[in-house]
Amino acid sequence: MGKNRQDIRTSSGTEVIDYSVNSPDEDKSLKLREKIFIAAVIVIFIASAAGIFAVRYRKTDSFSLLLADETEQYDLSIINNATVEDFMEVSGIGEVRANAIVNFRESIGGFTDINQITYIDGISEKTLANIIEYFYGEESEEESETE
Repeated sequence: MGKNRQDIRTSSGTEVIDYSVNSPDEDKSLKLREKIFIAAVIVIFIASAAGIFAVRYRKTDSFSLLLADETEQYDLSIINNATVEDFMEVSGIGEVRANAIVNFRESIGGFTDINQITYIDGISEKTLANIIEYFYGEESEEESETE
């Protein structure tokens, strides 16, 4: 009764067989590969989390960064000082949208990028082109490409 399992197997005539296919050196190598894999997964996770954090808490949107050279040519003080009546003079903008532009501008502390106007519901790229043409006396690149 006091025998352990190995003793029982030996006394019953069965033999314990080691079915592992790896040598001890291969086991060490496998463990090293597993550690490297786990470390890589952790690094990827941390990099992803850092990227998500950076995107979530960025000060500017990536679209603005892509168009930085194009939008720097506009003196934003012009549209940041425009009145509701000024915006109503633009083709395609009525009193409701003009008020929306001015209210949005005030809520964000002034436009830092001309493309921010398109964040307002009902302001399309075409309307933005009309605003640029009215306030800056030029066509936007998109409008000139379509002609």
